[in-house]
Amino acid sequence: MANYTTSADLLDDILNRAGEKTDGTSDFNAAAIRYLNRAYQGIWKGGGSLDPDVHETWWWIRKDDQGVLTLDPVIDTGTVSVTNNSTSITFSSGPTPSVAGRHIKIDDHADVFVISAHSAGQTSATLESVYTGSTDATASYKVMHLDYDLAGDVLYLSSPMKAFQDGRKEIPGIDLNSLSEKYPLNHTAAGVPKNFAFLSQSKVRFSHYGGSSSTDLIKIDYEYAAEPSDLADDSNEPLVPREYRFILADWALMFIYADKDDTRVGDTMILAQRGLVAMAKENRRRMSFMGGNMFGKIVTRQKELDRFTAPLRTESGLIIG
Repeated sequence: MANYTTSADLLDDILNRAGEKTDGTSDFNAAAIRYLNRAYQGIWKGGGSLDPDVHETWWWIRKDDQGVLTLDPVIDTGTVSVTNNSTSITFSSGPTPSVAGRHIKIDDHADVFVISAHSAGQTSATLESVYTGSTDATASYKVMHLDYDLAGDVLYLSSPMKAFQDGRKEIPGIDLNSLSEKYPLNHTAAGVPKNFAFLSQSKVRFSHYGGSSSTDLIKIDYEYAAEPSDLADDSNEPLVPREYRFILADWALMFIYADKDDTRVGDTMILAQRGLVAMAKENRRRMSFMGGNMFGKIVTRQKELDRFTAPLRTESGLIIG
């Protein structure tokens, strides 16, 4: 209990200071675990719910291993049969992977559709809406994989994505509206993506559909902050650095005291806030030592910022060149 190391240590400390049994029989045992997780979430989300002046991106929340995506090449083998006002389509050769969730564009029709149902190797598939073009039994097409799931524990990306093919290294993130305006689906092209946008917390859409041949794969790397798992009465350790884990116990104890109408709730809140502020200061020093406070932000490349696209001038204001 005194070590403040594991989740069980923290839970025992909370219950002990609240005057409760630590053997699992306390009426506040379940509440203590719930409040411990509420405090944990409050901290890894930045700490603002405990102290409005604290909004941290913690160094310890960064995932040790980078995330990796492999972009699939376009599928355009053979032809596809499409029927006006029907959601059913039939490939002349069934795609080997399931293409459910991918976009399909018929070459001579402007609209782009999502394939809502398809089984790997099967020729039949279903669109998410009726086909709006003319009926064509042998239409040329492109099936494009644009939307990808990130790692399941992604909280947020800590930098632009990176690719090393085609001489491009960074793939900045932009909002979905901007992506749609810059890269309309009916004009999507092959190649290394230039931008991506979030569809949800853990799903992204790319500006380009990747390779143009069946063996043309593209590797994408991304750094991210991982969403911590919930705590329980066990030997697992929170991601919070050990010397600051007492904040979790103080914060959770504050809720227990509130439930019990204990007058110590205010003093306990002050203890938790002071600990949080101390951890935030240490976090900023560490981030400064590591080269700045850019962790947790999508960083735009300099050449894409307006201030770097202005003409060069002399000190007197004359344009050079």
